[in-house]
Amino acid sequence: MTWKTWMQDVDEISQKAAKGHLSGRIHILGLGNVGTFVAHSLASRKSPVPLTLLLHRTEIYRNWLAVKRRVSINSNGLDDIKTGFDVNVLEGQTWHSLPYGGHEGINSNTQSDHSQLDDSSQDDENIDCLIVTVKAPQTVKALKSVCHRLTPESTVLLLQNGMGTIDELNSEVFPDPYQRPHYMLGIISHGLLRQEPFRVSHTGVGTTILSPLPSAMPPKSAEGKDDDWAPSTKYLLRTLTLTPQLVAVAETPTALMQYQLEKLAVNCVINPLTVLLDCENGELVSKFNVARAMRLLLIEISTVICSLPELQGVPGVNARFAPERLRYIAIHIANKTAKNTSSMLQDVRKSKKTEIDYLNGYIIRRGEELGIKCVLNYLVKQLVISRCHVVRWRERNAVPLDLSDLENED
Repeated sequence: MTWKTWMQDVDEISQKAAKGHLSGRIHILGLGNVGTFVAHSLASRKSPVPLTLLLHRTEIYRNWLAVKRRVSINSNGLDDIKTGFDVNVLEGQTWHSLPYGGHEGINSNTQSDHSQLDDSSQDDENIDCLIVTVKAPQTVKALKSVCHRLTPESTVLLLQNGMGTIDELNSEVFPDPYQRPHYMLGIISHGLLRQEPFRVSHTGVGTTILSPLPSAMPPKSAEGKDDDWAPSTKYLLRTLTLTPQLVAVAETPTALMQYQLEKLAVNCVINPLTVLLDCENGELVSKFNVARAMRLLLIEISTVICSLPELQGVPGVNARFAPERLRYIAIHIANKTAKNTSSMLQDVRKSKKTEIDYLNGYIIRRGEELGIKCVLNYLVKQLVISRCHVVRWRERNAVPLDLSDLENED
């Protein structure tokens, strides 16, 4: 079955898949801006699907209880609240099942979170459909916590920034291709701003672009054609594309890769430059020196992208990824998000690991494969890493404020 034929028949074959042996349950791992938005969107369907939120730290579970087990999206000043989510909580290496209306619903006001976990049941049930929205640096660790619950018939959707996580997962989590789940990739352009745990402001309507990846396994049919897409892949793609709030569309892997690379190129300049200059996105615009830095970085990025073997023969690639066009897009995004603090700068200020290895680092790695030296991107990557080290060093060596002497004087 060709990709075009599969795209045309997706509704029919997905309905057949949904009648198979799938549970119909979708698990979501990562409850930041994107994960919260996806969970809320799926819960807003006319025919909601069963959802389980995977809370990989007990701290997140405490936040979940604090917000009364609700997910909220704020749009135009109004909160739209959804409930009814089952949750799994990771404690140590064990996932605990806390269905909605079960232990957490009855005992949340009278028991500590640890006693509720003690009373809960262990959940090792297989996961058919998993949506992963954690940041790229946390993907491997996050998937290791649930890999024993994934089967070769499962589908994992990675909905995140950056590129290169699939290679890491195949190397560190699923080295055996015969035991590897099916992959889907996606990018999201909705404007989302975190207000508090499990509460996100929807600041701008965008789209969600999805694509299943071709299996690395040999074709199953005798004719050499792989026309047997996994039922979980068909079910997940159909469910997401028929969820109005997501504004989701399915694309071919090559088309999705081009959307990913456009977003990657923009993030490769806005994110690191805001870190190095410690500024908001809009402060990058209309400054001659910054514009030159952007242009030089994008010349390297454009050279690598246009040389990628995956894009050879694709019409219009050189024009689409020309340095000036990429710079125009970056400036447009910087203006549109002028008052925003980039996610990378937020990570640096919080002493968290940044996504630099999956942005500029991805360009550097692909450039090395092609014999292209990305000197400026390498420099920017090292400066961002150094900036993170400086922030952590300052925090470790900060002198704590001791008010005990002042209190004793009183």
